[in-house]
Amino acid sequence: MPAYSKEEQVKKIRHKPKRGRHTAITDKCSNEVKRRAAENNPEGYLVCERCGCSRPSVRFERAHLINASQYGEGGQPWNIVLLCGPKTETGTCHQWVDETKVGNEWKMEKRRELLNYYTIGPGRGWQAYTKE
Repeated sequence: MPAYSKEEQVKKIRHKPKRGRHTAITDKCSNEVKRRAAENNPEGYLVCERCGCSRPSVRFERAHLINASQYGEGGQPWNIVLLCGPKTETGTCHQWVDETKVGNEWKMEKRRELLNYYTIGPGRGWQAYTKE
């Protein structure tokens, strides 16, 4: 095996992206998820995609439907949902989705619903009307 100098190692191109970049939620995807979460609310407030709460005091978190640890992509809006959070001892939708079996089933059902929304539904041209 040839020994490479430090300069040659720096110049070497990485062919496979690191997992952190692959699973990181992009700004374009985040804007689309926020648009989708507010589209059915007449006031335009963000709404939790599971329970529907939209109080101003609620903090929302973006959650992967296929977890980042399972290599779920962050640049696809059909893999990201907006849920109420942060995780507390009283429980939130994000915690429920990540930690319960029923929540995991909900994630897979929601992913199927979002795939339909973005492939054959009104979200087909999502890249055309999202902000950069």
